[in-house]
Amino acid sequence: MAIEEQKDKRISVFDRIIGFMPKFYVIGTILIFVYTLVAMAHLGIQTLKKPEETIVPAPPVSQGFEHTLISLIIEPIVTSEFYQIIFNTLFLYLVWILLFLLAPIAFYRLKHFKFFNIEIEIEKQDAAVYEVFSMSSSKMKFAAYLTSEEFQLEISEEIANSKDFKTPLIYTLDCAVDFYSDQLGLSFTYDIYTLNQFKKAKLPKSIKAMLEKSIQTGDPCITNKSNSDSEYYKNFLIHYFENMDGKFVTVLNSYQTEFDTFDKSLLKILQNVIYDYYLQYNYIYEASDKVEKNETISPNN
Repeated sequence: MAIEEQKDKRISVFDRIIGFMPKFYVIGTILIFVYTLVAMAHLGIQTLKKPEETIVPAPPVSQGFEHTLISLIIEPIVTSEFYQIIFNTLFLYLVWILLFLLAPIAFYRLKHFKFFNIEIEIEKQDAAVYEVFSMSSSKMKFAAYLTSEEFQLEISEEIANSKDFKTPLIYTLDCAVDFYSDQLGLSFTYDIYTLNQFKKAKLPKSIKAMLEKSIQTGDPCITNKSNSDSEYYKNFLIHYFENMDGKFVTVLNSYQTEFDTFDKSLLKILQNVIYDYYLQYNYIYEASDKVEKNETISPNN
């Protein structure tokens, strides 16, 4: 009877597709990164052969403050082939991941599927996949908002009023706190330390030990508590950032929210974007100040 039942069981085309899908995912991922390496190598060779073509001329100051602000921020990103390669890679890889998240058939034979720090059981896969997709896409929308013209005008006002790096960073982190609370139902608090303040702060030793890793890698570091039911421990996300104003450590913490790779990327993007706006404003302010001084001196001559 057992032999007859085994003969009746045939491997269908559907089963073969299910078995091949994980391999197909790995092959596609490898091809995406091969494309990135080849494109960067090709760009590097072109740069070495014709370095003068890679220099983007700065727009004239006489075009006006608003136009100069937009052109200084947008044009270097849009015209840079290096950034285009990076954005193309991120877009392709994101689409590739979402394709397999929205097609659970690829993971049909797995008992558990782990996406970043979230573990999904097959029985609850449909709801879990939707939740992961919804949260990750919402975080990416917030990251896109940070590069929008609307936010550029908002943050430019904060920088103009404060003329330091920390104030616009606080403003942006407050926006992130509100976004997480209103759109995702998640909560966290944050602190911004100078390097000396961080070393003197009353924080767990394990958190302070993460600083060295963040300094070496240049990326944020995460530590989530092992016991999710504990009310006495926090989840932490820290990032070391050094600029012309000093050395800073941003610490996000939460009793309930578990930080993941998207949060790491979002924090790094947030601080880099704010610092870019800060540098661009200082450059424009200094250039405008020099023009005004030259105009006041020239009539006397």
